[in-house]
Amino acid sequence: MTRDYYEVLGVPRDADVQQIKKAYRKLARQLHPDVNDHDPDCEDKFKEATQAYEVLCDAEKRRVYDTYGPDAFRPGGRGQGGQGFGQGGFGDFGDLFDTFFTPFFGGGAAGQRRAGPARGQDLLVELEMDLEEAAFGASREVEVEALDTCRTCGGSGTSNPDTTFTCPECNGSGVVRSVRSMVFGQFVQTGPCHVCGGEGRIIKDPCSDCHGQGRAKRRHTLSVDVPAGISDGQRIRLTGRGGAGERGGTPGDLYVQIRVAPHEYFERQGDDVLYRLDLTMVQAALGAELNIPTLDGEEEVSFAPGTQPGDVVTLRSRGVPHLRGAGRGAQKILINVVVPRDLTEQQRQLLEAFNAACGQEHYNQKPEGFFQKFKQIFTG
Repeated sequence: MTRDYYEVLGVPRDADVQQIKKAYRKLARQLHPDVNDHDPDCEDKFKEATQAYEVLCDAEKRRVYDTYGPDAFRPGGRGQGGQGFGQGGFGDFGDLFDTFFTPFFGGGAAGQRRAGPARGQDLLVELEMDLEEAAFGASREVEVEALDTCRTCGGSGTSNPDTTFTCPECNGSGVVRSVRSMVFGQFVQTGPCHVCGGEGRIIKDPCSDCHGQGRAKRRHTLSVDVPAGISDGQRIRLTGRGGAGERGGTPGDLYVQIRVAPHEYFERQGDDVLYRLDLTMVQAALGAELNIPTLDGEEEVSFAPGTQPGDVVTLRSRGVPHLRGAGRGAQKILINVVVPRDLTEQQRQLLEAFNAACGQEHYNQKPEGFFQKFKQIFTG
């Protein structure tokens, strides 16, 4: 018994042409035998959906169907003189089919061409370095394990080239064509040759090292030039240093991802570096000259009397060189004032005497408070 065409497409009886087309496209992709070969009934379901679409998308056929039902399109049926499905009723359906299923079919010259040599695999390795190396650049070595052209056979895959011959199944093309007869005609599908695996040749005496693949895994060491100013997480691309390609194909690329280890003193912020410095309250009050570590080595820095917690002293051009362009970032010295603990009685009396002699005016803060200054360090 023929199912109702509206039920087949899953559309209401008042559906317009666009709804019918949309429903059919969805079903066609799901039911086509070349993409659904695990279902033995898929071809019948596909024919049923196609017949329903062909009728409901034609205004006159749809009118007859709504009046007489599917029997109107059987031989001898009522309606349009018994014209049945597949007897001149497709119109431009072939074009619609091509639009739907282009990705699944080969054919013509394109379907007969052998696939080109496959490109090699891209690889990713990590390289850890310290901040100074990342800042000023360095030459480092990385170990890579990748498929490389077999050194024994030179990539031919055979130990005896004289015993290698053209595949008789695909005649050296690497692809085979299969023809399927459908209700609307014959269609050609192409795919890799199942005899030679797409190689186009049969290797009778495969290489003992690569087993006929022409490639073998090899661990080797590569030198990497790390540019000055590179940041944690950035990658360096080494073109053609990845895995070897198949059948002489282009090798892949090697990507070296940089990991910058935490530093003992510095915290990187873009191309600037932050250094946190503890001053005693006496040093902060009286001023001091101290040797401060920088990326270039120690440098003597003066701190003015009355230095406050949160003050920032900037050393120009002591940061990280710009990766793109000239110049360097700065080194920012963030001041923290430390207060003594566990005072002796004598120390306590001295501080109390100082506090009594020091008026409030000596503690007046600048208009810019500690938190505002601290915030500026991290916002630039």
